[in-house]
Amino acid sequence: MKLKNLISCKPAQFQNGAKVFWEYDCNTSWITFQNRNIKRKIFELEKDFIELSGRLGYRNWTEYKKSFLIENSIVSGCCQPGEYILYDKNNGRKIADLGSIIFISKYKNIPYTITLKTNSKLLYTNLNSSKSYPINIPKDKIEKTLKSAHEFYPENLFENIKIKNNILYIQLRYKVSKKAHWKIENITMNVKNANHY
Repeated sequence: MKLKNLISCKPAQFQNGAKVFWEYDCNTSWITFQNRNIKRKIFELEKDFIELSGRLGYRNWTEYKKSFLIENSIVSGCCQPGEYILYDKNNGRKIADLGSIIFISKYKNIPYTITLKTNSKLLYTNLNSSKSYPINIPKDKIEKTLKSAHEFYPENLFENIKIKNNILYIQLRYKVSKKAHWKIENITMNVKNANHY
């Protein structure tokens, strides 16, 4: 299969004039960030994986006020949650590895993500300010639930995420043993200060 059928080299242009685009040769494919006199490679796939360009590794990017968010697929197929990485849209430098996605806000006035950084910590990231704030998860609840339930991905344990009156609400479904019923724990965080930038 010809690479030009797999890889679109048409650049995505951001509001500040920066561009992100695919490039390739016979040995690799890569994503380039370019803004004025800055040009840097931000991702690369080696020859053995070049036909998975756009399906494995960096896939999609979304622009925000100071940054762009990239989805990084760990596997080329179903169904492992992707990881998300935040980049500065002025210089193309990585701001943070946010972890695997749980939720992305659709609201333009408060764009944010909730990501799972570890089994004991979530991150609330304001995508306009590019700042992240940790949210602690009750100790051992995820590990115990994954052992007790037929669930492979802890990201699927979180639901009903919303912000109301500057309070972030997240529900965590958990089990304490195989025979126990599912329970719900409400996790909250005041995001008033986090949403000022």
